[in-house]
Amino acid sequence: MESIGEKLRAAREARKLAVRDVVKDTNISPLYIQALEDEDFERFPSETYLIGFLRTYSEYLKLNPEEMIQSYRGYKIGESVTPLEELTRPTGQSFGSILALFAGRHKNLVLPAVIVVSAALVIWGAISLFSGNVEIGKSESLTAIKDEYNRKNPGSDIENVRSLQLHSGKGFVLVYRNEAVQFMVENKEVVFILKSIDEKSVNIEVLPGSVTEKLEINTTRALKIEGTSRDINITLKGMTTNRANLLVELAAQQEEEKAPEQKEEVVIPGGDSTSVIAQNPKSLRIVLEADFKQQSYVELYIDGTNKLRGFVPAGKRQVWEANEYMQLKLGNAGGVGLKINGRAYVFGRIGQVANKVITWRKDTQNPNLYHIVVKD
Repeated sequence: MESIGEKLRAAREARKLAVRDVVKDTNISPLYIQALEDEDFERFPSETYLIGFLRTYSEYLKLNPEEMIQSYRGYKIGESVTPLEELTRPTGQSFGSILALFAGRHKNLVLPAVIVVSAALVIWGAISLFSGNVEIGKSESLTAIKDEYNRKNPGSDIENVRSLQLHSGKGFVLVYRNEAVQFMVENKEVVFILKSIDEKSVNIEVLPGSVTEKLEINTTRALKIEGTSRDINITLKGMTTNRANLLVELAAQQEEEKAPEQKEEVVIPGGDSTSVIAQNPKSLRIVLEADFKQQSYVELYIDGTNKLRGFVPAGKRQVWEANEYMQLKLGNAGGVGLKINGRAYVFGRIGQVANKVITWRKDTQNPNLYHIVVKD
């Protein structure tokens, strides 16, 4: 079975495309293209960037982007292998019990340890408050962006590149002169560089496009980014002689005019809903029922979001619902009774570890018929 990187490289070579051709058509850095084909996932600033580039590259190569992303998420779950004895043992020591045991054995060290931990928490809290709850990270890929820009723009001297993670579509960032900020808009990489600081304004260069914009204090500038449907609003909130405090926000997405929505009836052949006929795939649902006859360790992702990680005791019953797919790891597969859309499934024996991906697949003969598929 081909891996993610092998599929991407094979599809590119089948179309007789060089990496430079992909860079020109997609605006994805060659560093990221190579990292995807080599499955060097650690080179990406965050998983948000990785999935965005994987989707764009898959669509460009005419591969199914959802299948590629599901393959990546399955790879991630497969990488997090938990020892069987840890998955199936009834309980473990909590942090509180370990701390109490340490205090009993080392009474003379407790007070100094408390002082050190308290000081660390105060410092961490101050840093979090100052940074505006925005994750700023560094990686080899960010260094490569800096080097590539300086090479293409002789005389420029970007000293650092920051990766900005927007939460709920916005975030604050403190940026110094000759420093760049990188973030994502609809799977598109955007970079702006603080070029200069005047008495009441700053000048930034926005990539792609190499457009220079002047920002005045407490004034919002709307920027259009090629290849995206959402504008970026950048506001200069404050400044000193060598740095600026900027607010980056994604503008509201313009809604397309839609035809009146018609209520859809889902026909269920065969008496259960593991095969359904639907005109709109967005109406599909995956319902997983789990009856814990024995205690089991569980990791569950619903549509890419982690919902549960830990032990579930015997006698517990859980029902989860997803739109597109679920990823489930069970540490005691035979100890859990499972139903998916009303049909019973067995994922393994008592004490056996199971990793499964549950999703919909379109029927090859009938484009409106969908089937539940369970894959390892």
